[in-house]
Amino acid sequence: MDHPEQQIQHIIRSLTQYSRDDQRTALEDYFLPDAYFVHPFCRVPSFGDYKIPFTDLTINSRQFVFYIYQWYRILSPDIQLTIDSTSFDKNKNLLYVTIRQTFTLWFVPFSLWQANVKLVTVLELQRLSTDKSHKPLLSETPVPVNDDLRLTPQPPKLYFIKGQQDHYQVEDFLKFIAPWGASLLWMAWQLYATFICAIGVIFLRFPIAWFQKHVLRRDTKAIKTQ
Repeated sequence: MDHPEQQIQHIIRSLTQYSRDDQRTALEDYFLPDAYFVHPFCRVPSFGDYKIPFTDLTINSRQFVFYIYQWYRILSPDIQLTIDSTSFDKNKNLLYVTIRQTFTLWFVPFSLWQANVKLVTVLELQRLSTDKSHKPLLSETPVPVNDDLRLTPQPPKLYFIKGQQDHYQVEDFLKFIAPWGASLLWMAWQLYATFICAIGVIFLRFPIAWFQKHVLRRDTKAIKTQ
């Protein structure tokens, strides 16, 4: 990628809404071979090419990321997805994407198992020199942004995805495993916890401040009005 914020929408849709071949192409073109993946329900640690003993097969972590996305498409062939916003932190090489999606299990009739969720995906990028086929030169170290200021000719540089982390609120990922009310129970617990916070401040702030000040000899400025 040379413009991550503009190009990431096509990459995400290729992985979540397009064909198996589109998924594989997107992963091979934009993800590094040792890319990692973190989700509330699955995890792929980063590892490079590994030759499976007694075979001619080689596997890496990117292949397992492909398996996750392929299984995702098998379970829900008709993903509805909206990308609300993207933001790229060049200094940290982090791309933030806010997404809303509807995940529907195909084998449950009448769309009874349907999860309408919102998440923030954080993509760790690496800027690498590329060859004539726009493939990363993996033997080189990541290129800093200010490297473009050099006067000597340099190979073309592109951003590649080193890792992906999907962040959900608890009520959102509960919709995947129990779409018929589990998220409402969690919201009820959140409201209860808020009520407990209010009760604690109203009735317990002064006794706790007194105990911390006179018994524990601690500073109570954070909880006591000066």
